[in-house]
Amino acid sequence: IESCREEGERRVAEEDALLGPIVNMGQGVRYRESRRGTGPALKVGDVCEVTYEVQKSNGDYMWSLGRDKEPGKRDLGETYRVVLGKHDVPVAVEMALEGMQKGGVRKIEMPPKLGFETSKNEAPPLPDNFSGQKKYERYLALLSGNGLQPGYQAELIFEVELVKIRDKKGAKAAEGGGGLE
Repeated sequence: IESCREEGERRVAEEDALLGPIVNMGQGVRYRESRRGTGPALKVGDVCEVTYEVQKSNGDYMWSLGRDKEPGKRDLGETYRVVLGKHDVPVAVEMALEGMQKGGVRKIEMPPKLGFETSKNEAPPLPDNFSGQKKYERYLALLSGNGLQPGYQAELIFEVELVKIRDKKGAKAAEGGGGLE
């Protein structure tokens, strides 16, 4: 039995090494870069366009943009515009976006306290279809509890791909903040 356990641990360690290191950013935020991008690194004040997928910490899919994953929603290629530092997205996502390069993909784990309520945009990247809205409402109910049970601090996972870093001319058009492109 001991040799089987050791073999299992070795295999898990090998698989984990292939996925890349987990970067701990503090405050409960961590990410894994599954694909490194190229070009200049994203910094505060830059305007970028991203696609994303939101999951609960148990891996349950909630919603996405630009991934063409939802039935009846053809959004492949759509992006969400973010001005880094303007809180167009949750603070944890902003923290993990900094330093990314075009084409890079990061899977970001965040506690609820650094989630959607930290976005100052009137329309943070929330679901725009019925199914996603219901999943989001259930997630919020999970956080606050149901009267009989206390809330559960369920983490969120954002998988973000940096599609484009806009030049300074494109940034002037985006002064208003985040939004769909």
